Amino acid sequence: MFTGKDFTFKLLWHFARKNLFRTMIVSTVAVILYQVLDFTFVAIPFLPVGTIGTAVAFYVGFKNNQAYDRLWEARKLWGGFTNTSRNFSAQLIALVEDKTMVKELLYRHIAYLNVLRLQLRKTIPWATSKENLHQTFRGERAELEEFDHGLKKILEENNKGEYYEALRVKNNVASGILKLQIMDLTRLKREKKLDEYEHSDLVRHVNELFNLQGGCERLKSTPLFRQYSIFSRVFVVLFIFLLPFGLLKDLGNLAEWGVWLTIPFSMLISWVFYTMEQIGEFSENPFDNSVNDTPIAAICRNIEIDIKEFLGEPLPAKMNPVDDVLL
Repeated sequence: MFTGKDFTFKLLWHFARKNLFRTMIVSTVAVILYQVLDFTFVAIPFLPVGTIGTAVAFYVGFKNNQAYDRLWEARKLWGGFTNTSRNFSAQLIALVEDKTMVKELLYRHIAYLNVLRLQLRKTIPWATSKENLHQTFRGERAELEEFDHGLKKILEENNKGEYYEALRVKNNVASGILKLQIMDLTRLKREKKLDEYEHSDLVRHVNELFNLQGGCERLKSTPLFRQYSIFSRVFVVLFIFLLPFGLLKDLGNLAEWGVWLTIPFSMLISWVFYTMEQIGEFSENPFDNSVNDTPIAAICRNIEIDIKEFLGEPLPAKMNPVDDVLL
């Protein structure tokens, strides 16, 4: 998640440079054909170009609304993880007298959240933006570790290294950890350390974690429908290509040199439209290892702090943004 109050020129240039170069080339060619070579027939009325631009603006706006809904839904799901984790932890500490088992279950819960974080941030090529600018700008960070290495590290940090070999071969490691939680809660019930109602309440929290995980996996595995994403880019590129040819006459009427204003104005207008399209493209997958990601690593750390505070243990440091990006 980008936390800065302003976008630096370096960041804007990183995202806009390819489009600006393409627009500059197209608009320069249009001006040379019209002004230098006197091919006046290349100029087209601005009315159809403006009509296309209006339609494109509505279409891109619709796509961006859908992308924002996906981003906000992801944040709400992880807010659910926070609330459910607090409820589960507080009830477990209050209901189970065996504090060793309480610590076992809660440390496993911390491991579960971080394993889920790694699973969600696996790269799925067809669900990731075609242009990886939003990823390559950040470079490789610890967040992007290879999954097996990250899984082993998380389990060892939470004193659960013995589960590594059994879990690493599973298709869905996070679900496997939740299964272990339910099995241990059921064992506590059979040992009469939990009554039927207490067991039911705790299992209900684990079931809610399954539901929240399923919501995140749905967002991860189902990108914004391709017909909206692909044609949004096609329409924007078409508009940007036609734009300089539609500006030639109107700007040429301002003065003899006015036609040369086609180049900077084409670049400015195309930058606005292309940036709007990019915002939707880079926001549609909230677990894409990007600048615009839902900050699930920071949320996992905040939950860990809450749980260890319940247990009366030393607290880890909160995660802070690095270069105005909070992962």
